[in-house]
Amino acid sequence: MSRTLISLFLLLACANLSSQEAAAPKPDAKTQLEAAQKLVKQLSPGVFDLNGIQITTATRELRIPCSILHQKLPIEYALCHEAGEKVHETILETKVQPIQIQLALLLANYQPGTLGILEKLDPKAERPYNAKDTEPKTPGANRLAIHVEWKDGDKVKNVPLSDFIQNIETRKTPPDLDTWIFNGSLIDETGFVAEQTGSIISTYVDRTAIINSAAKGNERDDLWISMPANIPAEETKVSLIITPAK
Repeated sequence: MSRTLISLFLLLACANLSSQEAAAPKPDAKTQLEAAQKLVKQLSPGVFDLNGIQITTATRELRIPCSILHQKLPIEYALCHEAGEKVHETILETKVQPIQIQLALLLANYQPGTLGILEKLDPKAERPYNAKDTEPKTPGANRLAIHVEWKDGDKVKNVPLSDFIQNIETRKTPPDLDTWIFNGSLIDETGFVAEQTGSIISTYVDRTAIINSAAKGNERDDLWISMPANIPAEETKVSLIITPAK
């Protein structure tokens, strides 16, 4: 990927971030993005590395290095930065900075938009956020499939991220938890908000997280718990794999 093309992607990242806030982006957010952009390295034709995130342009696959933080707990998040505010409510953690994950998604041609997060919200229920939903420029470009891969002895296991999560009332993984929404985090006076909170993938609606669940009941913070029987041991190194939703 040429420096010119990367610069174009960086401009797109800034444009997408700024479109989610009425106010213009603060300079520190731009600086954060520029610092992340400088870490992009080509490994082979069509394959790039961004601080440990592997980006394959042909398939739009991202592989993010993570580890299991908790096997058994009530959750609001599936993935947080290791220094995030909500590490006591997440299954996975990562050392990769949230803004680097957002940039990697943009480089893989995903487009942020909140459309889809609240599509299953009861019309009588209160909306978790008041802002009008935004659409990606390309329909469906904010919809993701997410899997987790790890080594179990000589075998490689690969399962949907949803296998790690259950509904506390049904004690089952809801079938609509197989699609996730790349909404993109927000920018405020502190900069890129996910950098401050560490929130990356949320099961309970959080507009400051980078990715949200679209499952029915996602407006409730008391509905989601981990599925311990499906989760490898704590501290197990795993790859979080993002691909386009089908």
